Amino acid sequence: MFLLPVMTLRAQNSGNDLLQQAYTPPSKQGTILFFIQHIQKSTGTNISYSSSFLHLNKKVQLNGTEHTTGAVLTTILQGTGIQAAALNGKIFLLRESSQPQYYTISGFVKEINSNELIIGASVYDPVTKKGTETNAFGFYSLQVPDTCQGIVFSHINYTPVFQHLPPPDDGQLDIHMDFRSMLQTVVVNGEKEAVTSQPGYINMPVGYLSSFPALLGEKDVLKSLQLYPGTSSSLESSSNLLIRGGGADQNLYLLDGVPLYHTGHLFGLFSIFNGDAVKDVSLYKDAFPARYGGRLSSVVDIRTKDGNMKEWHGSLTLSPVSGNVLLEGPIVKDKSSVSLSIRRSLVDILYGAKYLSDYGKYYLYDVNFKLNQIIDNKNRLYVSFYKGQDKMFIQSIRPVTELFDDYNFDWSNITAAAKWTRVISPRIFSNTIATYSRFYNVFTQNSVIPLSYYDSLFVKGKGVSRVRDIAIKNETEYYISNVHHLSFGGGYTYHNFAPTAYQNNISAGEATKRKAPIYYMSEFSAYAEDELSLLNDRLTVRPGLHFGALAQRNSFYASLQPRIMVRWQLPQSQYIQLSFAKMTQFVHQLTTPVINLPTDLWVPSTEDIKPEQAYSYGLAYQRQWDNTWRFNVNVYYKQLKNLVTTNTVLNIFDNSDLWEKKVIAGNGYNYGSEVLLEKTQGKLTGIFSYTLSWAWRQFDRLNGGKMFPYKEDRRHNISLALKYRFNPKWNIAATYKFASGAPFTLPVQIFPDFDWGRNIKGYLDERYSPFSTYQVNYLPYIARLNNYRLNPVHHLDVGATLNLGNERRFQHVISGGVYNIYNRSNPFIVTFDKFSFLEYDNISALQLYQYSLFRALPYLSYTFKF
Repeated sequence: MFLLPVMTLRAQNSGNDLLQQAYTPPSKQGTILFFIQHIQKSTGTNISYSSSFLHLNKKVQLNGTEHTTGAVLTTILQGTGIQAAALNGKIFLLRESSQPQYYTISGFVKEINSNELIIGASVYDPVTKKGTETNAFGFYSLQVPDTCQGIVFSHINYTPVFQHLPPPDDGQLDIHMDFRSMLQTVVVNGEKEAVTSQPGYINMPVGYLSSFPALLGEKDVLKSLQLYPGTSSSLESSSNLLIRGGGADQNLYLLDGVPLYHTGHLFGLFSIFNGDAVKDVSLYKDAFPARYGGRLSSVVDIRTKDGNMKEWHGSLTLSPVSGNVLLEGPIVKDKSSVSLSIRRSLVDILYGAKYLSDYGKYYLYDVNFKLNQIIDNKNRLYVSFYKGQDKMFIQSIRPVTELFDDYNFDWSNITAAAKWTRVISPRIFSNTIATYSRFYNVFTQNSVIPLSYYDSLFVKGKGVSRVRDIAIKNETEYYISNVHHLSFGGGYTYHNFAPTAYQNNISAGEATKRKAPIYYMSEFSAYAEDELSLLNDRLTVRPGLHFGALAQRNSFYASLQPRIMVRWQLPQSQYIQLSFAKMTQFVHQLTTPVINLPTDLWVPSTEDIKPEQAYSYGLAYQRQWDNTWRFNVNVYYKQLKNLVTTNTVLNIFDNSDLWEKKVIAGNGYNYGSEVLLEKTQGKLTGIFSYTLSWAWRQFDRLNGGKMFPYKEDRRHNISLALKYRFNPKWNIAATYKFASGAPFTLPVQIFPDFDWGRNIKGYLDERYSPFSTYQVNYLPYIARLNNYRLNPVHHLDVGATLNLGNERRFQHVISGGVYNIYNRSNPFIVTFDKFSFLEYDNISALQLYQYSLFRALPYLSYTFKF
């Protein structure tokens, strides 16, 4: 084919009548190729063109008024940048100018074996180096020139795919990717191990959870995130995630788009996220996208497995504390799938009534269900459900520790979501979701209150706390061009807060219910965000604005929250990033001072309690080497306003209908720096992270109005995790963690209170002390809050994993290891007195006592897969 400029051909061709000859098209609809071939067959005229410039399979629509070859060609070529010209008895289809013309391709990237959508896959033109990434639903949209011969699809866990163009007639191009051959064990297990890390953002596939040793063999989403800088926990081995000095309630947890209010099992030792059900985890520490709002410190966006659309698979996992069952497969092959995961603790089954009678009865379970239905190639429907339940009963009469009360804790999470994703056009993708979320907690207490040596009062109390949300929201992405991406959306949430309703029988034996307020509120949100790539993609700018408002009977709060991220690309895969975000939090958590108990109460902003606010600033440098090594340095500063705390002298749960009187508002300041060095490929992979941080709080009614270290202030945090893969069957791993000691309030002096035993004879605030005859009560004098630090927490964990039957229908995975291998005694609880066992003649010395939870602890887990 010989091509000439259009104007030259026109000048050389006079008396041209080929384009004016009569022609009747056979139909009004068809592809460009269909009409070209029919014109040649009907008129006998040769048409010369290049498939590199022309999208031949594109569907076109005629107007019905075309009756010549030229009119038909003009209509079908409209918008392509190509026009028809006649010369020497032929018709040439030529480009109108020397500038390339662009068209849009879009579609979904999926795993070849299961049709599971792949998040974060790179899609780019290898010639122009222009590209994009798949979003949270595996969707991409990319504009390519008509000279493009093909595009590349790549992901660190998958073999790259080169797809020749032009694309299908409707522009939608779905791609299937296979796992890399070096990770054959991962192929069998369906687990991906590589982590995407950028300043302020971490994306962690769930396969990463099984890479390193875990407490009692329980792989945990939140504990795995704690390997990275800026993340920590409040206590040793706790899944309670703390981000850059913020509290646990300042994290927005999303499970398939549904907000969660409580994430701990077994007092926070394990999270409610079942590792067998989770597909993907994203953590945002700063540079927050505008679509997120409602919390101050972080966003933890967790998505569960969609279900295998090709064939049925399942697994059974047994560990020292739980059993997990996973089943997934197609309802209609390549059309719909289902995934079901159930986890239950085995402590009450394996260890029997003898041990449980000493320490109390406890069990938990989780259920994750997800239905994935493809309506057509542009519409997909998801339905998901989760329920988690904890039950614990502690008797007052036990051989280990004598108590005066029987306690019963019963708390649960329930979430449900219906999600509809739609490809409106090759450039527009929409996600609409309706959600339901409920956290419910019941606490009962049977107490015996001694009135004298001969008389006691029996009290039965019950408290109920509940949070319930119903919401609907929409998120829309508009791919204007390869360098311009717009996203916008909004939503509405109906909140129902019942902080607690408490009742007891202390009034003449009849139950008296203390009425607690119930809050019915409406929360509105809207956002818009624009992402621009400038200066040949060296500069990326992402400005955004989030709007949030909370309305209830006696108060209304509105907040505009600007966000901006600027990233500059330097030579040799180096980046500098600056970010700013304002965040507003309309809900608050009243917590106990030590462990993550389910008695922590969620309360809303009211007429007297303002929303909390945070102003976050970040500066980061990143360097990568050959997609194998990654190095990050972050510096951050965060100013916090209207923070809420409580007077911990009072019992939060009891009389909690007066919870507003317990609230104290103040400010905070968090700042520090983070270092990350990570090796992501090869037989040896690993992470080294270090965080230097400060977290301060200031309340007018505490500590004389002076700033003091926050209880979650950890000056130094170090994590080191290494894994070595001998072959596809064997690998060993080790992790080391170090954290500075937690701040602790130590009295300057302690005075004996002789009146306790001498004059009042054991009565104080209607409480009776059986030790009043033998033990003197003490009054502490506190000069400053958190003026002392506990011993640092550190431990070394080692583990190994063996994969058997990789090439067979059935596979076996055996994992074993030792937690805290050098038997370190880390502080869990510190108190002035030893716990008493009602031995009146055994009075402990008045000094600090440290109690540890875990010493060296071996584990062994087994997984059967098919």
